Amino acid sequence: MNVDKTRTHIERSKTSLLEICLGKVNVFFQEGAFLLAVPHIDRLGALSVSGNPAQVLPVLVEHFSCHVPLLSKLDINLICNQASTLPDTLFNGDLSSLRELRLTGVITPLPWKGLSNLTTFNLCHVPEDNILLTQLLDFFESAPQLRHIQLHDFIPRSGNTPTERVVSLPHLKDLSIVAQPARFVLNHLSIPAGVLIYLESTFRGNRSPISSHLPNPPDHLHNLSHITAVNLYFDWDQRSLRLDGPSGGLCILGIWMGGGDNSTNGKGKFLWSLGRLDISRTRWLAITRYCLRPSSDTSTSITKWCTYQTLCSMNNLCALTLSRCKNLIFILVLDPSKNPSGTVLCPKLEEIILYIERPGQLHVDEMSGMVEERASRGVKFSAITIVGMGAIWSAEEVSQLRKHVPRVEYRFDGAPPEWDTLPN
Repeated sequence: MNVDKTRTHIERSKTSLLEICLGKVNVFFQEGAFLLAVPHIDRLGALSVSGNPAQVLPVLVEHFSCHVPLLSKLDINLICNQASTLPDTLFNGDLSSLRELRLTGVITPLPWKGLSNLTTFNLCHVPEDNILLTQLLDFFESAPQLRHIQLHDFIPRSGNTPTERVVSLPHLKDLSIVAQPARFVLNHLSIPAGVLIYLESTFRGNRSPISSHLPNPPDHLHNLSHITAVNLYFDWDQRSLRLDGPSGGLCILGIWMGGGDNSTNGKGKFLWSLGRLDISRTRWLAITRYCLRPSSDTSTSITKWCTYQTLCSMNNLCALTLSRCKNLIFILVLDPSKNPSGTVLCPKLEEIILYIERPGQLHVDEMSGMVEERASRGVKFSAITIVGMGAIWSAEEVSQLRKHVPRVEYRFDGAPPEWDTLPN
């Protein structure tokens, strides 16, 4: 921005790495000041560019079409009505020292050369079908050290990519995809254990979130091989599914209107779809219903059938947390005398935590019957916790549970736990 200051900064920095920022506040930089840095671009360590493509792109083409052997961070943000195309000549297409690459609102002919040291890659706001899936997979193959990947508002064109092509990302730690459908990318990646996958979509309509966003877990999606915690959250217009375990995690967030009692729609689809994953070792299940509109009942699509289909696979479930749900459905399913199979579901279940708002939501008689029936078959609870959201029950009602449960806790609390809180 200032010729004299720029000259002083360059002289004093000697051989130190330079960081150049062009954009937003500095869009109207002084050309004379910037040109003082051009002879020293060979020691450029970080470059951040944003603003009007008509102003920025000519500068990039003219002064950065050369090899930059020390460049480790590159951030280009050119969001505009129409995406801009980065030229092949940028940095001579060679980024051998690059560790962090963030591209927003640009089209690039991936892959570039020399990406062996790249660890962070963000690609955002790319118009649909402007980058082939094959190009993206080629890029991943050329960057074997990738640890953090974000693909936001980016839908690649599948083209002629063979369905059997799978790219390994052995060092990946987290993958975030905010687009639809995510399966186009996931089905072609070998995800190692320990990775957290985050998927989000914001489209509206009656389309099923699971069928669109939760891929059939292929053999190479190793981060879903061991699930110890399942967390479901239902708002009046939002659904969230979170799976966690020592082998990694998966979080799906979306907004869908609709639902209903049909087990293949809305919230019931979430429960039903869990059968496609290995949840046999799940130890903790939480279901939270939060409604901003008290007049609407957003729990109706959690039916007895889909609840049974879910719990019958959870042989290692130890704790069940229900917040603002229709608890009677779960109580009936857990009662061996009332579920379709007549067997004890979740034989290792020891603790139930209920967060309720109104007295009608606490079915003490049914819960007592369920506890007694399970106890008669050698399966006993160790604790039941009831958290009242301002409602009152008599001590006699709650004490019925103490006949077969060593610890029954009842308390008042103004708010349920955060929906994404997971156990240690």
